[in-house]
Amino acid sequence: LEAGRPLVGLMAVAVAQAALDDSIEYARNRKQHGKYIAEHQLIQAMIAEMATEIDAARLLCYRALDQVEKGQGSAIESSKAKLFATDMALRVVNKAMEIHGGNGLTTEFRVQKLYRLARIFPITEGTAEMQKLIIARDLLGVSAF
Repeated sequence: LEAGRPLVGLMAVAVAQAALDDSIEYARNRKQHGKYIAEHQLIQAMIAEMATEIDAARLLCYRALDQVEKGQGSAIESSKAKLFATDMALRVVNKAMEIHGGNGLTTEFRVQKLYRLARIFPITEGTAEMQKLIIARDLLGVSAF
């Protein structure tokens, strides 16, 4: 589980990265009211947030896997990486759906498929709720189960 959870996290990162890439391309090419939506401050802010969250999740997963590789693997670090990365993928894909607007629901754009994929990760290799309990047990020193 120490390696499996951050690997699931990296799969979520890949889906989020695809959603970001698609959103950047869409924003650069979609015109609304005479200008590209990439020129809107709110779109730019969403893109920046998406990129930042993806990088943070990727690094958290890499750190957990590095510890596993060095024989210092920790269920806590693996759970943190998996929890953050899978939650991040949902947030990023939701923003991608917002950027795409109604087009995000059509099969013409991949973002609708990425949304469905992102929904799978929080339940793979232990639910998000279970990861929270594992992390909290370590921090608090008491178990909820």
